[in-house]
Amino acid sequence: MGTPEAVVRRFCEAVSERDPEVLRALLTEDVVYHNVGMAPAVGRDRTVAEIEGHWKMFTRSYEFRILHLAVAGDVVLTERVDVLTGDAVAMSLPVMGTFEVVDGKIAHWRDYFDSALIAKFMAGEDVAELVP
Repeated sequence: MGTPEAVVRRFCEAVSERDPEVLRALLTEDVVYHNVGMAPAVGRDRTVAEIEGHWKMFTRSYEFRILHLAVAGDVVLTERVDVLTGDAVAMSLPVMGTFEVVDGKIAHWRDYFDSALIAKFMAGEDVAELVP
């Protein structure tokens, strides 16, 4: 499948393209996806279902924009801005992601973000100065 960096870059592209089949191919069967502060999704089907649920909320855009990426062995760290737009809300959410790649597939994925910033977006506050 390629290097851990290539796997994560392709995964982020597939999320942006809304391609669940590519996502499935890049995840281990027992992958753990954890938006830290919420309950983790365990397993490929549950993880893809979570992402598809996000796509349904943000129908206009759902894009992972990688700002910086670092690799240490099989661990890939991403600093991203997730651009999410639906009918009622638009946000550019700063996110730090940790991906652990095993045998060319993502086995663990953790995202860290400011949930208070999401609340500000949802309330319609101007947060432009808070986002890279």
